[in-house]
Amino acid sequence: MTDVQANAQRRSRFAQIPSFMSALRLPIAIVFFAVDNVLWRGILLFLGALTDLLDGWLARKFGVESKTGALLDPLFDKLFVTIALAAFLPGPYLTWTGFLVLVSRDLYVGFGYLLSRLLKVVVEVKARPTGKLVTVLQIVTLFVLLLAPERVGLFLVAVGAASVLAIIDYTAAGVAELRARAKAA
Repeated sequence: MTDVQANAQRRSRFAQIPSFMSALRLPIAIVFFAVDNVLWRGILLFLGALTDLLDGWLARKFGVESKTGALLDPLFDKLFVTIALAAFLPGPYLTWTGFLVLVSRDLYVGFGYLLSRLLKVVVEVKARPTGKLVTVLQIVTLFVLLLAPERVGLFLVAVGAASVLAIIDYTAAGVAELRARAKAA
């Protein structure tokens, strides 16, 4: 067996691991929602964040990045965060309005994706730094809700501000991509 064949075989064996890591966030989020214990929720939140870090890293390390993985990772990020946040509803520290602020970027991106599909406009789905910032702040906010819920107000503002920046960034990137395609056509 040549080195090229051995590398291809190794990549093939590892090809599904990153997507599996992404998909693990869904059952982790469901269990997070179902349990009402700070320790277990903390462990589950840590595991969800860890799978988010590992999936992309593993895909790059083993050279198995894919369009499917690029779509599944943010989808499972959004599902994980939304389900985990919903576990705190309705509560004294997270209102429905606060919940909507925390998932506003996700709602916008999801609506934009569905709209582009309905209009048969293919827009490349790419992670953007502002979107990553929102996801990190959402995870931090989940830890705050878990460990120091009386301090969540500051994090609602931070996620809200980062979400506005991400929405502007995603919109500008989408418009720029559509304009570039129109010029090329």
